[in-house]
Parts: sequence; C-alpha cells; structure tokens
Amino acid sequence: MERKRNVRRKEEKKIEISSAGKPFVKGTHVAFSYHRHHFKGTIEKQLRNSAIIVFDPEYEMTNTAIDLKQRIVISYTKMKAIK
Repeated sequence: MERKRNVRRKEEKKIEISSAGKPFVKGTHVAFSYHRHHFKGTIEKQLRNSAIIVFDPEYEMTNTAIDLKQRIVISYTKMKAIK
C-alpha cells in the first residue's frame, strides 16, 4: 500500500486551467496587488484558478517577499499581464 501511494505522488498530474488563466502561461510577466501593495513578478507555474508567481528582483528584499519566500499564489482575476 505504501508503495502505491509514493508512485501516485511522483506522477505529474495534468492541471486543467480555467478560461481566466489561458493568457497567463509560464514565464509571463505580471503585475498584482497583495495587501494593498503593488508588485511585479513572473509566473512560475499555472494552477486551476491561480498561478505561482516569483517576485521580480526589485521586490525581493521587501518584507512581503521575504516572508513568502519569494513566491506567492495569486488568482488570475487579480493579476494583469505586463508587456
């Protein structure tokens, strides 16, 4: 039983992205707000209704980025793509 559980964890699960997340592919530069502060970052991984974002270097020394270990999960509806 233990062996089956470990095999399932190692398998890459296919995540079904919502329609709001289609424009936000991996590597997209985005702007977002978190606790009324504005930040920018790059999408590291897409989730169903949100994405994991890595903070840009200019924000990496902020208390927020340090507390969150340089990554944050933000809803697609709360981010805006930057060109």
